[in-house]
Amino acid sequence: MEECLQKVKKAIELYERARASPDSLTVTELARRISSPRSHGSSAKAGVKAHNAWGDPLQACTSEDYWTPLPLAHTLEGTWIYGVADLVRFRQGQPVEVVELKHYKDPDKYAEAQAAIYAWLTAKLFNTTPKVYLVLGWTRQQRITILEVKYTLTEVERKIKQALTNKKAEPSTGYK
Repeated sequence: MEECLQKVKKAIELYERARASPDSLTVTELARRISSPRSHGSSAKAGVKAHNAWGDPLQACTSEDYWTPLPLAHTLEGTWIYGVADLVRFRQGQPVEVVELKHYKDPDKYAEAQAAIYAWLTAKLFNTTPKVYLVLGWTRQQRITILEVKYTLTEVERKIKQALTNKKAEPSTGYK
């Protein structure tokens, strides 16, 4: 439990450092560089409403099974990468799943990239490789589709480095 508490507190501290740094990119910005998002024909307001998840990251360390949004950050090649994962599932103080909630119903490479980056950030801090899921059609009352995002940490990091050097990212074939 103590190790988990230290890592969660460190996650919050790193997130705040990243937010304050002029040399930083949000996960959203980075995912756009990797795979240009397409419009989903709805408003940002609908997206914000769908993302109304809550939890206490510190509670994740004292519960057998707990879901919570989690602020994450890591520095790579002098650039902070940061964001808040929609939901991270902890079992016995260890993150085992990362979930990205989307109010739209069709999967896309942008959402896959975003979810994989959150998993990479989680792995960097907690030394684990969580499963990653997209929940599509999320409206707080219902979920339409759950898709597992296949990825490797090596491939995610390669794509991040490529995006950080402003090279045109290769078309994504997913993170398999």
